[in-house]
Amino acid sequence: MGDMDTKDTLQKISKKDGKKLAYCLRHGYSGLPTLVFLSGYRSDMNGSKALFLEKFCTEHHYGLLRFDYSGHGQSDGIFDDLVLSDWLDDTLTIITSLVQDDVILIGSSMGGWIGLLVAQHLGKRIKGFIGIASAPDFTDWIWNNHMTASEQRICKVQGYVDTPDGGRLTLALFEDGMKHLVFDKPLFMPYPVILLQGIKDNEVPYAVAQRLGAHITPNPATLILIGDGDHRLARPQDLELLAQNIHNLMNSLRKETSC
Repeated sequence: MGDMDTKDTLQKISKKDGKKLAYCLRHGYSGLPTLVFLSGYRSDMNGSKALFLEKFCTEHHYGLLRFDYSGHGQSDGIFDDLVLSDWLDDTLTIITSLVQDDVILIGSSMGGWIGLLVAQHLGKRIKGFIGIASAPDFTDWIWNNHMTASEQRICKVQGYVDTPDGGRLTLALFEDGMKHLVFDKPLFMPYPVILLQGIKDNEVPYAVAQRLGAHITPNPATLILIGDGDHRLARPQDLELLAQNIHNLMNSLRKETSC
């Protein structure tokens, strides 16, 4: 299978604008894709799912890239000054700079949306996609389905609206999100696509996953609905389900390369 570099220490890479992105890269068996974990909104590479993947990939000798978007974790940037375009650019920059082989994208919540966009850019380099409570177009449905007319007006006037959990959603984020909608155009993903979704997810209704699964071409995605699953899907049984699906993907790719 070839040599493996088992290092998974924090490193940083500079973007063209000089800002540094923090990442950890573990090389795995040669000939197999590198797993790339894309975290959610306000999450980072030290979240429970990211750290589970780091341990899992260490044990099974899989390659893994995890990183912090600008304004998240240990990367440069002020969170409220950034939008989806910035985080998409971060992701494309870090993958194309650090990973030479093919990739399997694993996107959690907003990371699922970013992953769908990255997949369109990287084309044949993508060998699989796993979405965990994917939240494509979330700025659109928050604006149109969850915000009152008063909140929309406040956001337009002052440039942001505060959320009950102490966060802040900026007008720039909503406006930028309109540039990256995925439900208004075909999503061509000719490789295994698996969507893990909790029925009891209070942030992303499972109807979103059902719609996304049917929207992907040329074949519908494999949708796995978890009856008692919430948005985080970070319980031991959820993580084991994620691990099993990664194994299945890797084993199918091994069979393809050995034929």
